[in-house]
Amino acid sequence: MKYFIEYIIIFLFVGLAIGENNICLEFFTHSVELPAFSNPATYSPDAAFADFLFDKGLYSDAENEYERVAQLDQMTSAYDYAAYQRGICLIKMGKIKQAIDILDRLGYNAFDKDVSYRARLLRAIAESALDMPRRGEFLLSDILRDMPEYSSEIYFWRGWLRLIQYDIDDATDDFDKVCNDNPRNTFYFPRAYGIKRWLDINIDDIPQHSEYLVRWLSGLLPGAGQTYAGKPGRGINSFLLNGSMGYLTIKELLAKNYLQGATIFTTLWNRYYFGGMIQAANMVNDFNKAQIDTAILTLIDTYIGGSTIVTVNKIDTSLVHDRKYFNGFSVCAEWTLLFYQNYITTQDAQECQFHPGCSDFSRISYATRNPFLATLMTSDRLQRCNPFAQKYYPEDSEHYLVDKLWQP
Repeated sequence: MKYFIEYIIIFLFVGLAIGENNICLEFFTHSVELPAFSNPATYSPDAAFADFLFDKGLYSDAENEYERVAQLDQMTSAYDYAAYQRGICLIKMGKIKQAIDILDRLGYNAFDKDVSYRARLLRAIAESALDMPRRGEFLLSDILRDMPEYSSEIYFWRGWLRLIQYDIDDATDDFDKVCNDNPRNTFYFPRAYGIKRWLDINIDDIPQHSEYLVRWLSGLLPGAGQTYAGKPGRGINSFLLNGSMGYLTIKELLAKNYLQGATIFTTLWNRYYFGGMIQAANMVNDFNKAQIDTAILTLIDTYIGGSTIVTVNKIDTSLVHDRKYFNGFSVCAEWTLLFYQNYITTQDAQECQFHPGCSDFSRISYATRNPFLATLMTSDRLQRCNPFAQKYYPEDSEHYLVDKLWQP
């Protein structure tokens, strides 16, 4: 027992990190480069300088010039051209929400019907870059109702949005409608037919693990479910963590310290035992999605092509580049928090209701404030993270609570 905890700490470091791919963003970055989303408006000579900047890749400067042209040439066809190009510039800069706002207005204010349609179509597809393909699917259904003459193209893109949501049956139905549309669209028909044939032949052969089996394995032997899910490092982590909690619980019970044993069981072992079962099931879901994502990426490369040049801006919660305090206490605190994030919370089914989460908030605090103030900030956040917090903090688009207190 003397070296038991030391052995646990050593073995816990063999845990593996979980990677995550964003299939929605991959789909959008490929799709936006197709000719279908090029500017359909009549060229405006007033935007010649903006086009020059655009061709040189100076998208920020070009966006400002297109905005100037759109403001000067309102109520003319030049507005359509400049506004659409401005939306493209924002997309290439990764400012998807701003681009959606512009395309949304253009979709209902454009002088040319084709420009209106293209703006609405691109606006719907752009929702996938924000990881909201379901909303894009609904928008495409609205376009189909308003502009049925573009049915083949709309069914094609709606099929893709359903496919990246793993709604295989409905996606296949949409691709089938493209194939059966009369007259057939020479651009979309062969692509839809190829995708439909591939799904019909290969979808059942994609490797998938059983969520129910992994739960049973984790229940019988903690860590077995994670190993079955393809994460042996996490399995060892779960086995050692649950083993240590079980050892401490049984030890107290055998010593007739029933209160201590019950406390350890209810507050620690019970939490990580059932949390490990849930996490193992989540790992299986991630594995199954990763296998389907691989197949979808193959279809994207084959039937869409394009180049991944769009980079959506992401929030960096590590703030390593903004570190102001680099001392022994802060470094030890950050390493302790990293250990907790990688090897303890991965075995817990609970998820912090704030964004950034409490452990990330604490890491930011120790990186940007002096250790004394960072400790107070961490303590304050932990006290405010309680079941009643939803009454006092706003939610973001992903339903996390937004904590603006203590922000730099």
